[in-house]
Amino acid sequence: MKYLLLNPGKLLLMLMATGVLASCSLDFGDDDDNDEPEPVVNQVYQISIQNLTQSQPLSPPGIFTHSTEYKLWAAGEMASVALEVLAEGGDASMLDDLDIVMQSQLAEMPVAPGENMSWTFEIEQGSTEALSIATMLVNTNDAFTGVTAMPLANMGVGEVHQQYLQAYDAGTEMNDESALPGPAASAEGFNASRSGDVNRVYLHAGVLTQYELSGSVLMPEHKFDNPVAKLMVKRLQ
Repeated sequence: MKYLLLNPGKLLLMLMATGVLASCSLDFGDDDDNDEPEPVVNQVYQISIQNLTQSQPLSPPGIFTHSTEYKLWAAGEMASVALEVLAEGGDASMLDDLDIVMQSQLAEMPVAPGENMSWTFEIEQGSTEALSIATMLVNTNDAFTGVTAMPLANMGVGEVHQQYLQAYDAGTEMNDESALPGPAASAEGFNASRSGDVNRVYLHAGVLTQYELSGSVLMPEHKFDNPVAKLMVKRLQ
Protein backbone atom coordinates (compact mmCIF):
# COMPACT_ATOMS: atom_id res chain seq x y z
CA MET A 1 0.00 0.00 0.00
CA LYS A 2 1.26 3.42 -0.96
CA TYR A 3 0.70 6.55 1.06
CA LEU A 4 0.72 10.10 -0.24
CA LEU A 5 2.76 12.28 2.03
CA LEU A 6 1.74 15.95 2.02
CA ASN A 7 3.90 18.84 2.91
CA PRO A 8 2.65 20.23 6.27
CA GLY A 9 2.23 23.67 4.69
CA LYS A 10 0.08 22.33 1.86
CA LEU A 11 -1.99 20.30 4.30
CA LEU A 12 -2.71 23.42 6.34
CA LEU A 13 -3.83 25.32 3.20
CA MET A 14 -6.18 22.46 2.24
CA LEU A 15 -7.76 22.37 5.67
CA MET A 16 -8.25 26.13 5.63
CA ALA A 17 -9.87 26.01 2.18
CA THR A 18 -12.18 23.20 3.28
CA GLY A 19 -13.28 25.26 6.27
CA VAL A 20 -14.01 28.27 4.10
CA LEU A 21 -16.16 26.25 1.69
CA ALA A 22 -18.06 24.64 4.53
CA SER A 23 -18.90 28.01 5.99
CA CYS A 24 -20.33 29.30 2.69
CA SER A 25 -24.05 29.07 2.05
CA LEU A 26 -24.59 28.55 -1.66
CA ASP A 27 -28.08 29.49 -2.91
CA PHE A 28 -28.80 28.37 -6.42
CA GLY A 29 -32.45 29.39 -6.23
CA ASP A 30 -34.13 32.33 -7.99
CA ASP A 31 -33.09 35.59 -6.37
CA ASP A 32 -36.29 37.22 -7.70
CA ASP A 33 -38.71 34.78 -6.05
CA ASN A 34 -39.83 37.34 -3.50
CA ASP A 35 -39.63 40.41 -5.73
CA GLU A 36 -42.94 42.16 -6.38
CA PRO A 37 -43.75 42.97 -10.03
CA GLU A 38 -43.05 46.54 -11.06
CA PRO A 39 -46.22 48.64 -11.31
CA VAL A 40 -47.44 49.41 -14.81
CA VAL A 41 -46.95 53.09 -15.64
CA ASN A 42 -49.53 54.32 -18.12
CA GLN A 43 -48.87 56.90 -20.80
CA VAL A 44 -50.87 60.02 -19.94
CA TYR A 45 -51.93 62.63 -22.50
CA GLN A 46 -53.67 65.98 -22.28
CA ILE A 47 -55.93 66.61 -25.25
CA SER A 48 -57.54 69.97 -25.99
CA ILE A 49 -59.55 71.42 -28.84
CA GLN A 50 -60.20 75.10 -29.55
CA ASN A 51 -63.11 76.37 -31.63
CA LEU A 52 -61.73 78.92 -34.13
CA THR A 53 -65.03 79.90 -35.80
CA GLN A 54 -67.05 83.06 -35.26
CA SER A 55 -70.44 81.48 -34.69
CA GLN A 56 -70.31 77.71 -35.18
CA PRO A 57 -70.59 75.81 -31.90
CA LEU A 58 -68.94 72.40 -31.97
CA SER A 59 -71.09 69.52 -30.75
CA PRO A 60 -69.86 67.62 -27.66
CA PRO A 61 -66.71 65.99 -29.04
CA GLY A 62 -66.05 62.27 -28.96
CA ILE A 63 -62.51 61.10 -28.23
CA PHE A 64 -61.56 57.56 -29.16
CA THR A 65 -58.53 55.27 -29.29
CA HIS A 66 -58.28 52.31 -31.62
CA SER A 67 -55.78 50.36 -33.68
CA THR A 68 -53.73 52.40 -36.15
CA GLU A 69 -55.01 50.23 -39.01
CA TYR A 70 -58.49 51.77 -38.78
CA LYS A 71 -59.85 55.23 -39.61
CA LEU A 72 -63.22 56.67 -38.66
CA TRP A 73 -63.42 58.40 -42.03
CA ALA A 74 -61.44 59.10 -45.17
CA ALA A 75 -61.97 61.83 -47.76
CA GLY A 76 -63.41 60.33 -50.93
CA GLU A 77 -65.00 57.38 -49.16
CA MET A 78 -68.60 56.87 -48.05
CA ALA A 79 -69.36 57.88 -44.47
CA SER A 80 -70.38 55.17 -42.05
CA VAL A 81 -73.81 55.43 -40.42
CA ALA A 82 -72.05 56.24 -37.13
CA LEU A 83 -70.24 59.15 -38.76
CA GLU A 84 -73.46 60.28 -40.46
CA VAL A 85 -75.22 60.45 -37.08
CA LEU A 86 -72.37 62.58 -35.72
CA ALA A 87 -72.17 64.85 -38.77
CA GLU A 88 -75.92 65.45 -39.05
CA GLY A 89 -76.97 65.49 -35.41
CA GLY A 90 -73.85 65.99 -33.30
CA ASP A 91 -74.27 62.63 -31.54
CA ALA A 92 -70.99 60.71 -31.07
CA SER A 93 -72.51 57.72 -29.27
CA MET A 94 -72.67 55.46 -32.35
CA LEU A 95 -68.97 56.04 -32.99
CA ASP A 96 -68.40 55.00 -29.40
CA ASP A 97 -70.26 51.75 -30.06
CA LEU A 98 -67.97 50.70 -32.93
CA ASP A 99 -66.16 47.41 -32.32
CA ILE A 100 -62.79 48.96 -33.16
CA VAL A 101 -62.95 51.48 -30.30
CA MET A 102 -60.69 50.55 -27.39
CA GLN A 103 -61.19 53.58 -25.13
CA SER A 104 -63.43 56.62 -25.36
CA GLN A 105 -64.56 59.81 -23.70
CA LEU A 106 -67.74 61.61 -24.76
CA ALA A 107 -68.00 65.25 -23.76
CA GLU A 108 -71.26 66.46 -22.25
CA MET A 109 -71.11 70.06 -23.43
CA PRO A 110 -70.49 71.73 -26.80
CA VAL A 111 -67.40 73.83 -27.48
CA ALA A 112 -68.51 77.42 -27.99
CA PRO A 113 -66.82 79.69 -30.56
CA GLY A 114 -63.47 80.89 -29.24
CA GLU A 115 -63.51 78.43 -26.34
CA ASN A 116 -61.28 75.48 -25.40
CA MET A 117 -62.12 72.07 -23.98
CA SER A 118 -59.54 69.69 -22.49
CA TRP A 119 -59.38 66.07 -21.38
CA THR A 120 -56.80 63.76 -19.81
CA PHE A 121 -56.42 60.37 -21.45
CA GLU A 122 -54.37 57.30 -20.49
CA ILE A 123 -53.18 54.32 -22.49
CA GLU A 124 -51.05 51.38 -21.39
CA GLN A 125 -47.28 51.71 -21.57
CA GLY A 126 -46.07 50.54 -24.97
CA SER A 127 -49.54 50.53 -26.51
CA THR A 128 -49.84 51.37 -30.21
CA GLU A 129 -53.32 52.88 -29.92
CA ALA A 130 -54.19 55.74 -32.27
CA LEU A 131 -56.31 58.79 -31.43
CA SER A 132 -59.47 59.99 -33.17
CA ILE A 133 -61.64 63.02 -32.33
CA ALA A 134 -64.89 63.97 -34.04
CA THR A 135 -67.32 66.86 -33.57
CA MET A 136 -70.02 68.54 -35.66
CA LEU A 137 -70.30 72.18 -36.69
CA VAL A 138 -73.89 72.41 -35.51
CA ASN A 139 -75.09 75.32 -37.64
CA THR A 140 -74.63 73.19 -40.75
CA ASN A 141 -76.38 70.24 -42.36
CA ASP A 142 -73.57 67.68 -42.08
CA ALA A 143 -70.24 69.42 -41.51
CA PHE A 144 -67.80 67.95 -39.01
CA THR A 145 -64.18 68.26 -37.99
CA GLY A 146 -61.59 66.29 -36.12
CA VAL A 147 -58.67 63.96 -36.66
CA THR A 148 -58.60 60.22 -37.15
CA ALA A 149 -55.95 57.53 -36.55
CA MET A 150 -53.34 59.92 -35.14
CA PRO A 151 -50.48 57.73 -33.76
CA LEU A 152 -49.46 58.36 -30.15
CA ALA A 153 -46.73 55.77 -29.58
CA ASN A 154 -43.82 57.91 -30.77
CA MET A 155 -44.57 60.94 -28.58
CA GLY A 156 -42.03 61.50 -25.82
CA VAL A 157 -42.84 62.75 -22.33
CA GLY A 158 -43.33 66.52 -22.50
CA GLU A 159 -43.74 66.49 -26.28
CA VAL A 160 -46.57 68.62 -27.72
CA HIS A 161 -48.37 68.05 -31.02
CA GLN A 162 -50.46 70.91 -32.45
CA GLN A 163 -52.64 70.62 -35.52
CA TYR A 164 -55.18 72.87 -37.24
CA LEU A 165 -58.34 71.01 -38.20
CA GLN A 166 -60.33 71.45 -41.38
CA ALA A 167 -64.03 71.02 -41.93
CA TYR A 168 -65.39 68.00 -43.79
CA ASP A 169 -68.78 67.43 -45.35
CA ALA A 170 -70.10 63.92 -44.66
CA GLY A 171 -71.86 63.99 -48.04
CA THR A 172 -74.97 62.42 -46.53
CA GLU A 173 -77.38 65.38 -46.57
CA MET A 174 -78.13 68.16 -49.02
CA ASN A 175 -76.77 71.50 -47.84
CA ASP A 176 -80.03 73.43 -47.82
CA GLU A 177 -78.79 75.47 -44.81
CA SER A 178 -82.20 75.16 -43.18
CA ALA A 179 -82.68 71.72 -41.54
CA LEU A 180 -79.98 72.34 -38.96
CA PRO A 181 -79.78 71.06 -35.37
CA GLY A 182 -77.86 74.10 -34.10
CA PRO A 183 -79.19 77.31 -32.51
CA ALA A 184 -79.55 79.01 -35.91
CA ALA A 185 -82.52 76.75 -36.71
CA SER A 186 -83.00 74.16 -33.91
CA ALA A 187 -84.45 71.81 -36.51
CA GLU A 188 -83.95 68.20 -37.51
CA GLY A 189 -80.66 66.46 -36.87
CA PHE A 190 -79.96 62.98 -38.18
CA ASN A 191 -82.05 61.72 -41.09
CA ALA A 192 -81.42 58.17 -42.26
CA SER A 193 -82.27 59.07 -45.87
CA ARG A 194 -79.21 59.90 -47.96
CA SER A 195 -80.32 62.03 -50.86
CA GLY A 196 -79.28 65.21 -52.57
CA ASP A 197 -75.53 64.97 -51.98
CA VAL A 198 -72.56 62.96 -53.26
CA ASN A 199 -72.58 60.27 -50.53
CA ARG A 200 -68.85 60.56 -49.87
CA VAL A 201 -66.76 62.56 -47.42
CA TYR A 202 -65.17 65.70 -48.88
CA LEU A 203 -63.68 69.00 -47.75
CA HIS A 204 -66.48 71.38 -46.82
CA ALA A 205 -66.85 74.39 -49.09
CA GLY A 206 -68.48 76.56 -46.42
CA VAL A 207 -72.10 77.54 -45.82
CA LEU A 208 -74.37 79.94 -47.71
CA THR A 209 -76.35 82.61 -45.89
CA GLN A 210 -79.89 83.85 -46.52
CA TYR A 211 -78.35 86.58 -48.69
CA GLU A 212 -76.93 83.95 -51.03
CA LEU A 213 -79.36 81.03 -50.88
CA SER A 214 -83.14 81.14 -50.78
CA GLY A 215 -84.38 79.28 -47.71
CA SER A 216 -81.11 79.50 -45.78
CA VAL A 217 -81.51 80.49 -42.13
CA LEU A 218 -77.84 81.39 -41.74
CA MET A 219 -76.34 84.82 -41.30
CA PRO A 220 -72.87 86.06 -42.33
CA GLU A 221 -71.45 85.27 -38.88
CA HIS A 222 -72.19 81.58 -39.46
CA LYS A 223 -69.79 81.40 -42.41
CA PHE A 224 -66.43 79.73 -41.87
CA ASP A 225 -63.24 78.91 -43.69
CA ASN A 226 -60.55 76.39 -42.89
CA PRO A 227 -59.17 75.79 -40.34
CA VAL A 228 -62.16 75.61 -38.00
CA ALA A 229 -60.47 74.23 -34.88
CA LYS A 230 -57.08 73.72 -33.29
CA LEU A 231 -56.02 70.47 -31.65
CA MET A 232 -53.27 70.14 -29.05
CA VAL A 233 -52.00 66.81 -27.68
CA LYS A 234 -49.36 66.80 -24.94
CA ARG A 235 -47.82 63.72 -23.37
CA LEU A 236 -47.68 64.27 -19.60
CA GLN A 237 -46.03 60.99 -18.58
